[in-house]
Amino acid sequence: MKTILISILAFINIAAFSQNNVEQTKIKDYLESTIQNKNTLLISKISQNVVASDIIKSSLTINTGDKYNNNTIQELYFIKTDNKLTSFKNLSELLASSEFLESLKSKKFKLLTEDDGVAFQSILKLMDNERGLGFFIEENTWYFIRDKFFDDVKAYIVTTDKEGQISKIVYENKLKKTLPETLLQAGESIDYTDSVAVISKEDIDFMRNYLFNKTNYKFEVSPLNFYSIHKISSILINKCNLKVTEVDEGGSFTNNTPFVLVSSNNEYIKTSINELLETPLFLKSLQEKYTLKTENDARLFQYVLDDLSPVSKFDIELKTFYKKDNMWFFVREKSFDDLKGYVLLVDEKNKVSHIEYTTISEENILRLKMKDPTFKVDYKFKLVQPTSNKVTLKKDEGLSVEISFDENMVNATGCWILTQFDGRKDGMYAGTSIASPYTDGRTGMSLQNKPHTIEYFLLKNGEENTENALSKIKIKIEVK
Repeated sequence: MKTILISILAFINIAAFSQNNVEQTKIKDYLESTIQNKNTLLISKISQNVVASDIIKSSLTINTGDKYNNNTIQELYFIKTDNKLTSFKNLSELLASSEFLESLKSKKFKLLTEDDGVAFQSILKLMDNERGLGFFIEENTWYFIRDKFFDDVKAYIVTTDKEGQISKIVYENKLKKTLPETLLQAGESIDYTDSVAVISKEDIDFMRNYLFNKTNYKFEVSPLNFYSIHKISSILINKCNLKVTEVDEGGSFTNNTPFVLVSSNNEYIKTSINELLETPLFLKSLQEKYTLKTENDARLFQYVLDDLSPVSKFDIELKTFYKKDNMWFFVREKSFDDLKGYVLLVDEKNKVSHIEYTTISEENILRLKMKDPTFKVDYKFKLVQPTSNKVTLKKDEGLSVEISFDENMVNATGCWILTQFDGRKDGMYAGTSIASPYTDGRTGMSLQNKPHTIEYFLLKNGEENTENALSKIKIKIEVK
């Protein structure tokens, strides 16, 4: 029996290990599939008269969950001469190369006049995207100043012979030279853009394969097993790392980019631990397995928070949870005088319909309540003064207007007020937070004898169409 039991346990362990390996392989395959190759034609040989070659920037990038930025795995510059692509680590290496210098000769380009300097400066701008601060000349040496930060000057030093033929290009990150008071042709450039020029499919395939072959990278994946998560969700969490190793003359160095991959039913999302709880995938997994009705249910969710995003020792006394209406609040920290934490909305079946980390305030509570389609919104946008929507004024008599509204509701929605006078836009009241009441006024001189109308529209942020106003007030004015 003892032998049989050991065999069964060994089989279970082997099966679990095998299953884990299969899942890690699937994850790595998925991550590989999300690597993107981007190619930018910086210089086209047919669109300018300086270089007889195409110059292309090619990169491998991957998004690891950042909404705004991708991570660069590898980036190289290529020059295409005689149908041959040659790679370089950076622009300064490319510009100093024999291939680039020969390309200048093939185009018969020389540096002799200021116009020639502007032409070369324009080529530099296409490659480094700097406006350029101008250039100066000393005998057969041209200094193209690309940028300056206090005493640090970035420049290309270009050496020519007596006929203006370029023989050497050197980049200096910190130019040790006093600049003249005035530089030539500062910011001047020629438009060398060419919308017709394209990169061939053969070149794209070559550069993509070249980058992959020259890049030493790998994905490291290890599962994060939290008992608390498995109690309420079917989601799987994996700790990932993009490891890129580069080798140069000084040795090798490794760059690590950690991130989190969550998966459920073969759906994957790259994110971070802090952002995981607000992902649609996590919410979907909660709805399949979890109901939030009792304090015990809430305590289970608090265990999840403690595992994934623990409260700091300074805020430990603040940690609590409570329910109000159809919302559960999990307080996690205090920022100045504001309590912050996770707010969970539940529907009539006690399923979580929304999760958000936010400041716990009346305004935010209202904003979250509005996500419930059954919640009745009333902005209480009302005319206080004048007391009627029809007003009769004497000649030269002015008019004072006061409008009240529910500040919390209006600011939670993110509203602004547009004023129209006789059908034309005539003013606005907007800001990150607007206060009630809103006051406006008209002088007697602006009203004259004819009838007028003043309209006030309550609009959502970004909305300008008055037909989509959330509420409106119209005042008709008669002048006698």
